[in-house]
Amino acid sequence: MTAREDTESLTGSTMALRYVARQPIFDRALRVVGYELLYRTRPTGPATVTDDDVATFSVLYEALVDLGLESTVQQARAWVNVSPALLAGGGHRLIGADRVVLELLEGAEPTPELVDLVRAVRGEGYVVALDDFVVGDGRDALLDLIDVVKLELPAIPPGRLSAHVAAVRRPGVTVLVEKVETAEQLAEAMAAGADLLQGFFFTRPQVLTSRSIPAGMQAVLAVLARLHDPAAEPADLAALVGTDVMLAQKVLQSVNSGFAALQHRVGSLHQAVVLLGSERLRQLVTLLVLVGATGKPPELSRQALVRAEMTSALLADGGGGVASRADRESAFTVGLMSTLDAFTDLPLAEVAARLSLDDRLYDALVHRAGALGQALRTTLEYEAASLDDRADLGDRADLGDDEGDGDDDDDDNAIVEAYLTAVRRADERWDAIAGF
Repeated sequence: MTAREDTESLTGSTMALRYVARQPIFDRALRVVGYELLYRTRPTGPATVTDDDVATFSVLYEALVDLGLESTVQQARAWVNVSPALLAGGGHRLIGADRVVLELLEGAEPTPELVDLVRAVRGEGYVVALDDFVVGDGRDALLDLIDVVKLELPAIPPGRLSAHVAAVRRPGVTVLVEKVETAEQLAEAMAAGADLLQGFFFTRPQVLTSRSIPAGMQAVLAVLARLHDPAAEPADLAALVGTDVMLAQKVLQSVNSGFAALQHRVGSLHQAVVLLGSERLRQLVTLLVLVGATGKPPELSRQALVRAEMTSALLADGGGGVASRADRESAFTVGLMSTLDAFTDLPLAEVAARLSLDDRLYDALVHRAGALGQALRTTLEYEAASLDDRADLGDRADLGDDEGDGDDDDDDNAIVEAYLTAVRRADERWDAIAGF
């Protein structure tokens, strides 16, 4: 059991049970190439879906946050049902284009707006499939736009599967035959030239169970997980921020107000990403999401900035003042995210285990490991000290080498200076985002 899995086993016992089902998709060699993820509300039987978008977001949340993609689909792609409304709102961007197949629900009408939308989504690199397709059902106009077509076997008359496969076959289009339930149907699908196969003949959907965080934090952690995915490209981050108009507006406002001390005003999210860099964009959006979504007092957000700035300053001083910009920004991120327990009312280890942090940041945050972890530990110890203890620390530092050990005095002075610098910088950043 990994450290993260052990953390979840220890902290998850008080949380509500949640479910998602997965059904494998096979190629012609009967190798698993993907898993369709299915909405479930109980451990047995199908779920009643009353809102397609709610069901999709629930599935994405389970796959990305509660369980994690590696546990849910391993290295295969997740196949997820999506509505036109969800695509138009950018909800699909919560998961990377290289990890998902977007199954357009059968009720989607091939309007000009949908045609443009499918083209745009595929232009972002996403793979789009037509779910439960039947030749002549009114969606034939979409066949030239998509990557995968799923033929629903029970809706096709016996002996007609080959004709239906031929009717939907296009250059570059993959044909999946679903609801294969018998050996005879498998043989027919193979003979018809199906590229992919799915159905009860292979296995019924497997229900995966997790213990969920409180409902109010689901959307917050889903966004944060994507933001802190090391594989996320700058364009991905800009696109994710752009799915929420108010968040996008606040990012631009904060950047132009001085959060990142840029010399030029920016007018687009793409430009903000270029000028800030991915890590500072993550820092800013993380704070904005937490401030806007958790309802916590503004002073908590300001203190989070102080902690982040102090952790960054201590790392720079501990490295002889030569810590790289990337290391200082990592220290800032660790300091900022160390306040997640206060924002979410959940144990820090539990929240960290659900985010896509790289091992160095995770170990620093949870185990105080490495130079980042030591800088965070010193910051937290200074925070926990009483005002009298802080004053004594400052007095000892002011004595210099005249009394006591000179190295200790230098260390004390560095800690006090780091705190004072952090307060000043945090005030400047907070002024840039105040009013969110």
